[in-house]
Amino acid sequence: MNWTVLILLGIVVVIAASRWYTSRGAGPDVSQAELLEWIKQNSDICILDVRSAGEYDSGHVPGAMNIGYKEVVANPERLRQYAKKKIAVYCEMGVRARIAEKALVKAGFSSVYHLTGDMAAWRSARLPMETPVAGGSN
Repeated sequence: MNWTVLILLGIVVVIAASRWYTSRGAGPDVSQAELLEWIKQNSDICILDVRSAGEYDSGHVPGAMNIGYKEVVANPERLRQYAKKKIAVYCEMGVRARIAEKALVKAGFSSVYHLTGDMAAWRSARLPMETPVAGGSN
Protein backbone atom coordinates (compact mmCIF):
# COMPACT_ATOMS: atom_id res chain seq x y z
CA MET A 1 0.00 0.00 0.00
CA ASN A 2 1.15 3.52 -0.70
CA TRP A 3 2.59 5.42 2.32
CA THR A 4 0.41 8.42 1.54
CA VAL A 5 -2.72 6.29 1.75
CA LEU A 6 -1.58 4.79 5.06
CA ILE A 7 -0.83 8.21 6.52
CA LEU A 8 -4.20 9.59 5.39
CA LEU A 9 -5.97 6.54 6.81
CA GLY A 10 -4.16 7.06 10.12
CA ILE A 11 -5.20 10.71 10.22
CA VAL A 12 -8.83 9.79 9.56
CA VAL A 13 -8.75 7.19 12.36
CA VAL A 14 -7.26 9.70 14.83
CA ILE A 15 -9.84 12.37 13.94
CA ALA A 16 -12.72 9.89 14.21
CA ALA A 17 -11.46 8.57 17.56
CA SER A 18 -11.05 12.11 18.90
CA ARG A 19 -14.57 13.10 17.86
CA TRP A 20 -16.00 9.90 19.35
CA TYR A 21 -14.15 10.47 22.63
CA THR A 22 -15.13 14.12 22.96
CA SER A 23 -18.77 13.35 22.14
CA ARG A 24 -18.95 10.97 25.13
CA GLY A 25 -19.42 13.60 27.78
CA ALA A 26 -20.01 13.23 31.46
CA GLY A 27 -22.81 15.73 31.44
CA PRO A 28 -24.96 17.82 29.15
CA ASP A 29 -23.62 20.49 26.85
CA VAL A 30 -24.25 24.19 27.29
CA SER A 31 -24.34 26.26 24.12
CA GLN A 32 -22.42 29.49 23.71
CA ALA A 33 -25.71 31.42 23.73
CA GLU A 34 -26.87 29.70 26.93
CA LEU A 35 -23.58 30.37 28.69
CA LEU A 36 -23.67 34.02 27.63
CA GLU A 37 -27.20 34.25 29.04
CA TRP A 38 -26.08 32.64 32.32
CA ILE A 39 -23.27 35.19 32.52
CA LYS A 40 -25.62 38.07 31.69
CA GLN A 41 -28.12 36.96 34.35
CA ASN A 42 -25.36 36.52 36.92
CA SER A 43 -26.52 32.94 37.35
CA ASP A 44 -25.04 30.86 40.10
CA ILE A 45 -22.35 29.35 37.88
CA CYS A 46 -18.71 28.43 37.93
CA ILE A 47 -16.98 28.72 34.56
CA LEU A 48 -13.97 26.43 34.56
CA ASP A 49 -11.19 26.77 31.98
CA VAL A 50 -9.05 23.64 32.21
CA ARG A 51 -6.40 24.74 29.70
CA SER A 52 -2.84 25.68 30.59
CA ALA A 53 -2.15 29.02 32.28
CA GLY A 54 -0.60 30.34 29.06
CA GLU A 55 -3.68 29.43 27.03
CA TYR A 56 -5.92 31.01 29.66
CA ASP A 57 -3.83 34.20 29.65
CA SER A 58 -4.20 34.47 25.87
CA GLY A 59 -7.96 34.92 26.32
CA HIS A 60 -10.77 33.17 28.16
CA VAL A 61 -14.52 33.24 28.67
CA PRO A 62 -15.46 36.22 30.88
CA GLY A 63 -15.51 35.24 34.54
CA ALA A 64 -13.77 31.91 34.01
CA MET A 65 -11.31 30.54 36.53
CA ASN A 66 -8.31 28.54 35.41
CA ILE A 67 -7.50 25.17 36.93
CA GLY A 68 -5.65 22.75 34.66
CA TYR A 69 -7.45 19.52 33.88
CA LYS A 70 -4.74 17.43 35.56
CA GLU A 71 -5.29 19.37 38.81
CA VAL A 72 -9.06 18.83 38.55
CA VAL A 73 -8.52 15.09 38.10
CA ALA A 74 -6.00 14.91 40.95
CA ASN A 75 -7.98 17.10 43.35
CA PRO A 76 -11.66 17.59 42.45
CA GLU A 77 -12.33 18.52 46.09
CA ARG A 78 -10.61 21.82 45.34
CA LEU A 79 -13.89 22.77 43.64
CA ARG A 80 -16.20 21.51 46.40
CA GLN A 81 -17.32 25.08 47.19
CA TYR A 82 -18.99 25.12 43.74
CA ALA A 83 -20.82 21.80 44.19
CA LYS A 84 -24.25 23.44 44.33
CA LYS A 85 -23.58 25.62 41.28
CA LYS A 86 -23.71 24.86 37.59
CA ILE A 87 -20.14 24.20 36.47
CA ALA A 88 -19.44 24.97 32.80
CA VAL A 89 -16.18 23.34 31.71
CA TYR A 90 -14.15 24.00 28.58
CA CYS A 91 -10.70 23.66 27.10
CA GLU A 92 -9.44 24.40 23.59
CA MET A 93 -10.98 21.50 21.66
CA GLY A 94 -12.85 19.35 24.19
CA VAL A 95 -10.60 16.46 25.19
CA ARG A 96 -9.22 17.95 28.42
CA ALA A 97 -12.64 19.34 29.37
CA ARG A 98 -14.24 15.89 29.04
CA ILE A 99 -11.56 14.38 31.27
CA ALA A 100 -12.15 17.07 33.91
CA GLU A 101 -15.93 16.70 33.66
CA LYS A 102 -15.75 12.96 34.24
CA ALA A 103 -13.56 13.51 37.31
CA LEU A 104 -16.07 16.02 38.73
CA VAL A 105 -19.05 13.76 38.09
CA LYS A 106 -17.21 10.82 39.66
CA ALA A 107 -16.52 13.04 42.70
CA GLY A 108 -20.25 13.68 43.09
CA PHE A 109 -20.76 17.01 41.32
CA SER A 110 -24.22 16.92 39.77
CA SER A 111 -24.48 20.02 37.55
CA VAL A 112 -21.49 19.76 35.23
CA TYR A 113 -21.87 21.14 31.70
CA HIS A 114 -19.56 21.13 28.70
CA LEU A 115 -19.28 24.30 26.60
CA THR A 116 -20.23 23.37 23.05
CA GLY A 117 -17.27 23.86 20.74
CA ASP A 118 -14.97 24.85 23.60
CA MET A 119 -12.65 27.87 23.31
CA ALA A 120 -11.85 27.28 19.64
CA ALA A 121 -15.51 27.82 18.69
CA TRP A 122 -15.91 30.68 21.19
CA ARG A 123 -12.96 32.49 19.60
CA SER A 124 -14.16 31.72 16.05
CA ALA A 125 -17.56 33.21 16.89
CA ARG A 126 -15.76 36.35 18.14
CA LEU A 127 -17.53 36.18 21.48
CA PRO A 128 -16.30 38.32 24.39
CA MET A 129 -13.04 37.30 26.00
CA GLU A 130 -11.05 38.47 28.98
CA THR A 131 -7.28 38.64 29.30
CA PRO A 132 -5.25 39.40 32.41
CA VAL A 133 -4.63 43.05 33.16
CA ALA A 134 -0.93 43.97 33.01
CA GLY A 135 0.48 44.08 36.53
CA GLY A 136 -2.71 42.64 38.02
CA SER A 137 -4.12 39.24 38.66
CA ASN A 138 -7.13 37.55 37.20
